[in-house]
Amino acid sequence: MIYKNWQMLIDTGPNNKKMLTCLENNLPFWDKTIELLMITHGDSDHAGGLADISKYYKIEQSIYSKNVRQSDLIKTDWMTFEVVNSGPVDDNENSIAGILNYENPTVTGQVTRIFFSGDITANVEKRLVWQKILIDKVDVLKVSHHGSKDGTSEELLEILKPKLAVISVGAKNKFGHPTKEVLEKLKERGIEVKRTDKDGAIYITDFQF
Repeated sequence: MIYKNWQMLIDTGPNNKKMLTCLENNLPFWDKTIELLMITHGDSDHAGGLADISKYYKIEQSIYSKNVRQSDLIKTDWMTFEVVNSGPVDDNENSIAGILNYENPTVTGQVTRIFFSGDITANVEKRLVWQKILIDKVDVLKVSHHGSKDGTSEELLEILKPKLAVISVGAKNKFGHPTKEVLEKLKERGIEVKRTDKDGAIYITDFQF
């Protein structure tokens, strides 16, 4: 998430320097500060690039699943991130998930809502729905766990009704992600899908959803 000279980075990706390249391509060469870093959980494919990024960028604030809780609100003048899931155990079920509300700086009252799911499982998704923690639509869904069959429940899709689903996934990965089951669920609901293994870097810049 980039706004003027302010950056929020959610996860660093694995230790393959791809996130460093992404930052270099999208930040001014003189901007070596990341104002907010959020690590959803400690799996290497989400946090493995942290050491390299820390060498080249100053990180002003870091947030981990162990130091935030459900209903915590991270807020600036132009965006809020509401934590809907997190826990003391560093695993998929306790990974940080939350809704980012990003206000269009040029159109008063126009807000884009993005659900960042970390690697939460379908059981966690269902609990968030049943407990009425997730109750509103979003514009964009970051699909859980790279499109694993263990996530992206029907209950979640019914509540969030995203227009766009983004799947962060490595090309020809050994896990077979994204799975056929998840892709079919999204297709049946007419949700546009963008995936990094086929589309490369994905940019959400148009607020007109």
